[in-house]
Amino acid sequence: MDEKNVFRKNLVKRRKELGLTQDMLAQKLNVSAQAVSKWENSSYPDSELLPMLAKALGTSIDSLFGSKNSDPETDILQLIHDRVQTVAPEKRSEFVMQMLYSIIYAYNPSFHQAGRMHSKYDKETYAGVKTDQDIALARLNSDLRYFIYLENPENGVNGYFTTPKNMARLLKTLADEDAIRIISYLGSGRRNKMHSVNVMSKRLDLPEEKVQSIIDRLDRLGIVWRVSVDLDEGETIMYGYTHNQALPMILTLAQSVCNYFSSWDPSYDVYSFGVFKDETGLIKNDLPDVHGWKDDE
Repeated sequence: MDEKNVFRKNLVKRRKELGLTQDMLAQKLNVSAQAVSKWENSSYPDSELLPMLAKALGTSIDSLFGSKNSDPETDILQLIHDRVQTVAPEKRSEFVMQMLYSIIYAYNPSFHQAGRMHSKYDKETYAGVKTDQDIALARLNSDLRYFIYLENPENGVNGYFTTPKNMARLLKTLADEDAIRIISYLGSGRRNKMHSVNVMSKRLDLPEEKVQSIIDRLDRLGIVWRVSVDLDEGETIMYGYTHNQALPMILTLAQSVCNYFSSWDPSYDVYSFGVFKDETGLIKNDLPDVHGWKDDE
């Protein structure tokens, strides 16, 4: 294969790997989509555009021309690995959040430089992505920052809901304010700390029967675990908290869902359908006819 064909093949391959259309790549380079089409079919870009093209594709000029067989994504992953390991543990969360914010920022093809999260926001601010392939949500305020990423399954996220009854039981449990108080209490303890219902009842000023009922539900849901303890006064059950990573995320997201997402920095929104898929076949997505101007109007 000659050099021109190698270049065109590598250009098309790398563009598609990044999920870029010809128009999106053209916007990054401030050229026309027709120019990109010509590069992929019959001509070379001007020499002064080659460095910009390589940068936009996250690769090298040598790789585009087939002179150097390298996988730039592997290099990027190694770079991230090495960088995270060199960051002090107390500063790692800030670095990771900045890195994840930059990922959301990079989704917009009109942004040509790395996004850098502000150190201060005057109001509650989010960054988000909604495409047909994935969704992401980040809260950016320094009092609580988080990043959630979900790859959109082909059959929709609802295909993963294999135990809807247990999901309903969890949500019903969390609908009780006292359950949230108990979870917050358990979650504030050190690892492997055991708790008795009697002590929790006294410290939270809740009826012992109520605490036992909620703890039993949390036990069946796998949020707490139990052991039998042999004491002088008899055998009793003690409960430990699993420190499940998903649960604080659920509660944190619940608080965010209760707010109106009014401030974005940034939001990239190009989806056609949501992450839930219609399993009933009842939803019709045909668009009604929209009439344009009539000749006599």
